[in-house]
Amino acid sequence: MRLTSFILLLLLFSTFNSKGQSYFQSIIEGQGQLYTGEESPFWMHHNTLGRLDEKSHLYGLFKSNYFLEDASGVEADFGLSLLAKNGYEDGFRFDEVYVSVNPGKVEVTLGKKHKEILYKGLSASNENILWSLNSPAIPGIQIFTREPVFLFSEDHGIGFLAGLEEYLLNDDRYIENTRLHHKFGKLVYRSQRNFEISVGAYHFVQWAGISEEYGKLPNSFEDYLRIFFSKPSEDDVGAGQEVNALGNQLGSYEIKLKSKIQNIDFTILYNTIFEDASGLKMGNFPDGRYAIYFEDNRDSFWGVPWLKALMYEFYYTKNQSRDRVSSSRDGADNYFNNNLYRSGWTYENQVIGVPFILLNDNRFRIGTNIIAVHHLGMSGTILERFPYKFLLSYRQNYGVKDSFFDEKDEIFSTLLELNIIDSDYQLKAQFGADLNLNENSNFGVGLNFTKTIF
Repeated sequence: MRLTSFILLLLLFSTFNSKGQSYFQSIIEGQGQLYTGEESPFWMHHNTLGRLDEKSHLYGLFKSNYFLEDASGVEADFGLSLLAKNGYEDGFRFDEVYVSVNPGKVEVTLGKKHKEILYKGLSASNENILWSLNSPAIPGIQIFTREPVFLFSEDHGIGFLAGLEEYLLNDDRYIENTRLHHKFGKLVYRSQRNFEISVGAYHFVQWAGISEEYGKLPNSFEDYLRIFFSKPSEDDVGAGQEVNALGNQLGSYEIKLKSKIQNIDFTILYNTIFEDASGLKMGNFPDGRYAIYFEDNRDSFWGVPWLKALMYEFYYTKNQSRDRVSSSRDGADNYFNNNLYRSGWTYENQVIGVPFILLNDNRFRIGTNIIAVHHLGMSGTILERFPYKFLLSYRQNYGVKDSFFDEKDEIFSTLLELNIIDSDYQLKAQFGADLNLNENSNFGVGLNFTKTIF
């Protein structure tokens, strides 16, 4: 993988000519928070790009980027950021280290880089139910289309989106040096009247690695082709732990509708979730994510809107293929858990996918994945002076496979983030709460400071 990365880096540099423009930017950021419970309220540590965990009180971040654009329009971004935090894990680590090149509609990224924040940060799972903004950036190689590539015109008609990504899960986990494969493909239709529909799928596989019990797991190119096409191994792997397909396979179908009416953007989307053939055939319906989003991009002549953007999402995972006849023989699904890759769908002890699915008490495996959640996100400007973001989630937790809660856990989780100073620096105040109907509630306050040095 190191040789492949080096060759790719040389190819990226070879795309630039000597003429163009560039600039350098450095940012410092810090956050401190206090809370009444043993852990901070839900939205004060989830979807924070892994910079905060449940026990964190503060973090500091130094981030530098060098941006370059050559005469032909090819853009490059060299990023480096260093994080210091406390919590379950104290100390320093690289938050991002990457080089990213964008020659048009295709982007190539090498290293650790966070996913782009979508929907103004109002969504609980960002782009897809399987990959949110909850965990730290994972090192790897990404090649993907940033915008639809249309077949017969420049900006409308029939087109596609696609991507291929390979990562290394280099954290402390049950299977060391687990590899992560990801690909996606979407068919897109866009009209000339601001209507777009896309239909596609995401596919993830945790594979290879080293097990203390079973030794080195299958990792050859032939094995890669098997996980790529979701084929089982010819040999016994992990004492029969992988019978459906090689590796820990996850996927999601997606349907998305987008339109614009008088400069108000609307998006309606649906994500499924599947981890085996039954989910692939929609045997776990209606599990998934249902969402609607709107953003007001009208001219601000009449003032700054108090409501700029709004998102409503509903997450449901109570079926998990329990309704199918064969579940009485081979069992129901167990989202984000796996018998062989026991650390599950996590990185650095934080869930990679939608954060409403929770770790167990020792933060090793998934302890809650049977959920029903209503989530609301809003942003705008109060009194035409103070930008804000507001999150409110009504969470119903029912437990995990073979370990249902005696009584469902009902929690209202909320966060208000208010930008109180926006001049040479930004200062945001945060107020979070978990209102638990069965246990003690939890409240928290925080301050976030950001300044561009140069």
